[in-house]
Amino acid sequence: MSSIVIHTALFFALAVPIVVMGAFYSEVEDGPALRSIPRRYGVFLLACAAVAGVMLLLEAWFVSS
Repeated sequence: MSSIVIHTALFFALAVPIVVMGAFYSEVEDGPALRSIPRRYGVFLLACAAVAGVMLLLEAWFVSS
């Protein structure tokens, strides 16, 4: 199996506890926290992708010249 696939799968798996802990720390009740996990997970992944995209863009601008 490719290294990038393994690292991506590990990132997705390790993002789950980060999102779950954030949801349970920010909500008072368990019900709303559980319902917010899918949305929070998606936002977390999109935000990480945006940060990675900005880093790649800055690399292309400043490092490759």
